Amino acid sequence: MGLDSVELVMTIENKFGIEIPNDECEEIHKVQEFADSVFEKIKINPNEKCLSQIIFYRIRKTLEQFGNEKQIITPNSIISEFLKGINLDSDWKNFENKIGLKLPELVDLDYDKNLNKEVKFLGFKIFDRTEPVAENTIRKLTDWIISINHEELIKIENISSKYEVERIICGIIEDRIGVPVSEIELHHSITNDLGVD
Repeated sequence: MGLDSVELVMTIENKFGIEIPNDECEEIHKVQEFADSVFEKIKINPNEKCLSQIIFYRIRKTLEQFGNEKQIITPNSIISEFLKGINLDSDWKNFENKIGLKLPELVDLDYDKNLNKEVKFLGFKIFDRTEPVAENTIRKLTDWIISINHEELIKIENISSKYEVERIICGIIEDRIGVPVSEIELHHSITNDLGVD
């Protein structure tokens, strides 16, 4: 386990007020396994309010302010379909201001869909450019908003579901490791996919 991994474990332990034994840490390879380990060690306070539903409704209400009809805004809708302005940057900032929560940062492919996704050097693929944020679903945007704003949206002493633990873990990975939340999936390997040593 490298220094970044140790720091990540310590941050998560401090956040949740738990301790993950070293032998268990050695068995954690994916983001989901991290969330599962934390979830087993904390007290859950079941709540009838679903955080993802609350944030979805907040997104929908904000998108209605852009002139969109409520009934066509669904969790599986593509975000860009509802931002109708000429300038994506100003629309995104306006969206962020109106919703009152931090949004994920847009990436190069959001601005120029003709960019080749693969970045090559001397004919060899070095890495893939990040998928466009605005070309994803509102469901994913909901997850990303909750992760980015977990400090504001989730009270650690009132966690009501594994979903909330997963969102906090993704938010911590973004904060501590610098991987954009839009690139963090629960099935990702912490070392291979996210580059944490």
